[in-house]
Amino acid sequence: MPARIRLFVPVLFSLMLFVQSQAWGLAARLRCMWRDDPATTMVIGWDQVLGTNPILFYDTHDGGRLTQNYRYKQRPDRVLNAKGMKNHFVRLRGLQPSTTYYFVILDSEGVSRRYSFTTAPGSPEARLSLIAGGDSRNYRQARRNANLLVGKLNPHAVLFGGDMTGGDTAGEWVEWMDDWQTHITEEGHIVPIIVARGNHEYTNASVTELFDVPEPEVYYGLNLGGDLLRVYTLNTMIASGGAQRAWLEQDLKAHQHMHWRMAHYPHPMRPHTSRKPEKDELYFNWAPLFYDYHMDLVVECDAHVVKTTWPIAPSRSSRADEGFIRDDAKGTVYVGEGGWGAPLRQADDAKAWTRSLGSFNQFKWIFVDRQKIEVRVVHTDGAERVANVSPKNRFTPPMGLNLWSPPGGDVVIIPSRSQPETASVPTTPPLEIADFSAAGTAQGVVLDWTSQNEPAPLQYHIQRKLGSQPSFETIFSMRAKGGPQNAYTYRDLQVGQVNPEVEITYRLNCILPDGAELQYTSKVDSRTGTPALRLEPIDGTTMVRVPFRLDAPADVTILVQDIFYKEVLRIGLPGLQRGKHKKPLELGQLPPGKYLIEVLIRDRKIATYPYQR
Repeated sequence: MPARIRLFVPVLFSLMLFVQSQAWGLAARLRCMWRDDPATTMVIGWDQVLGTNPILFYDTHDGGRLTQNYRYKQRPDRVLNAKGMKNHFVRLRGLQPSTTYYFVILDSEGVSRRYSFTTAPGSPEARLSLIAGGDSRNYRQARRNANLLVGKLNPHAVLFGGDMTGGDTAGEWVEWMDDWQTHITEEGHIVPIIVARGNHEYTNASVTELFDVPEPEVYYGLNLGGDLLRVYTLNTMIASGGAQRAWLEQDLKAHQHMHWRMAHYPHPMRPHTSRKPEKDELYFNWAPLFYDYHMDLVVECDAHVVKTTWPIAPSRSSRADEGFIRDDAKGTVYVGEGGWGAPLRQADDAKAWTRSLGSFNQFKWIFVDRQKIEVRVVHTDGAERVANVSPKNRFTPPMGLNLWSPPGGDVVIIPSRSQPETASVPTTPPLEIADFSAAGTAQGVVLDWTSQNEPAPLQYHIQRKLGSQPSFETIFSMRAKGGPQNAYTYRDLQVGQVNPEVEITYRLNCILPDGAELQYTSKVDSRTGTPALRLEPIDGTTMVRVPFRLDAPADVTILVQDIFYKEVLRIGLPGLQRGKHKKPLELGQLPPGKYLIEVLIRDRKIATYPYQR
């Protein structure tokens, strides 16, 4: 009898281990996304750690972990190995709006935990809750805090602006996906994520292969709440002009019936830290479209500071600060700029139109309905002390939530501007100076500007200041030509004789008929007195040679823009070596007019030339 007992116990123990090993399937690192209509579709992705032949079972009622309790099942639509994971994606269609679905994954190893997701509303009468932010790359505890708050606030979706990891390596991505599971609630609920590519995602594939986004170039649009809100995901790691700009303008034009429009992307046009450069290419290609087609809210990331702005519009007036002026009637509100766990930077570059500015771990909590958009900034540290939102009211801040309360106000409210416009009396359009530039040459400095809507009489005074000289002196005066549009050029031949070794600032002073003054300034890029690089026309042709110097090997882009900074030509020159270059450029296809030719390494300008066809 004792011998029989000794034999039975090991067998029973082995049987228990066998049953336990079969109890759980080995699908891990789950995430939910959208490729199509968020009200009727969902993509469920996971890492198949072990096991084969996975099948997803799903239904609108909770069937627990018993696959026979679910009416629907589907095998993966896409399977690929990427970043150290066996990524499986099931693309569900024909779902019901505003409906919670429950699911399990059966594989050769067993059945997964029971999870759930909720489709987006399909009606503009619904109210949306969204979380937006980005930059989670360094500090895991900080990003886990933010992820935990996602689950507690239970939004309809998360808009993530890129820079998930620091080095885009397999190990970092596995950790990121493990940390993303922190947002999944005890009940197994998963929040959908809408992903943009940041500069720490080294290729578009890092996003497409892990999140199954609908476009290989990682720019796309999705509607939430029927025609309530269109969300634009843009890619600042590829050309902002060209195909992306053309798509953006076409899509904005086609969706003017939407009640609200919102964009998110990594790099801010005008970062609020001195550690980051201005992104003029984004400004020139996107800001005018945002204004012309009524983009209501833009979420930017990358700089690792906190900012909200007043509604602003692109402008070249003397009142503009870094190309924007406050415009409460038609402007766009910009918020940002990342802080999901990346190293924080000093917020030291406020603008005239900045509403509030800070530096701490945070994301934006955004409510959208037909009457208004509300934006709150949430401190994400201390997430474990925050209660869950009420299932009956996801729009009431839960106990313990730490909302930012800056002097500009703790809630940014964007009121609906879709009311019918009242008739207005036609007015004379104001004077605009589209461009005022100074370019140094071996013979002097060439000043160029273009005007629109010149009133009569209008007087121009060209003024000059040398180095730290305290005041400007007028070096030339002229009467304007008058009319809808004119181009002007003035060559300052005396400056080299005055002082060849100082930086020179020029000011264009415009005296209006009523005595009011508008002023525009420009600095010479390099010291005059030394020969400057300049375009070299090739005689008898419509070609020019574009000169530039490289301090190291680089991929170079030559960009041609018209006087309103609209891109008209882009040439890529990959793999150039260090040293001097003169690249021929055919410009015969351009219509007559004035243009600006820029040489770029990524978004950084290394040379700029005016050109007249």
